[in-house]
Amino acid sequence: MLAALPHIATADDQGSDDGTHHPTDHETLVTFHTRLTGDQQSPPVTTAAFGFAEARLFQNGTSSAIEFRVVVCNITNVTHSHIHVGAIGTNGNIIVHFFDQPSTPVSSPDGCATLAHGVRGPTDLRPDPSAGINTWDDFVHALTTGNTYVNVHTLANPLGEIRGQLMHEQDNENEQFESSDD
Repeated sequence: MLAALPHIATADDQGSDDGTHHPTDHETLVTFHTRLTGDQQSPPVTTAAFGFAEARLFQNGTSSAIEFRVVVCNITNVTHSHIHVGAIGTNGNIIVHFFDQPSTPVSSPDGCATLAHGVRGPTDLRPDPSAGINTWDDFVHALTTGNTYVNVHTLANPLGEIRGQLMHEQDNENEQFESSDD
């Protein structure tokens, strides 16, 4: 749930006209979350920066949408954050924008800050036919099958400084359960 992420400071919602967060009361279909770290980049990046991202897929009339929050910590000069299509360890193209401020980067060098939050839907999709992402339904399929990741780009690491694969909450619970059995 989005409330579980640390909320220290809020950057403008990169896509809302008024910069405010509008919680949705629509039915949640599934929630995804990830920890963002440099070692998940491909190739890995050595950095003290880290973060968290969460997305809630919900029914929005006849379609669906995602409500998201990206929190970054101990990072400087953030220029972009997006959802990319791609499996763990592979790089893919941008399919949904979260944050784009290349001329005025955001920094949170000594703690955490909310980089971006808001809602994205079918009109926000950047199709990637080479990866099979032609429609919002294709994106939702990639999201629900673990084939998307959040990437945070900086001036020092324009290809990405921290990254995390978006995982369904149940998948993460199963991984934690399996690892506790060892």
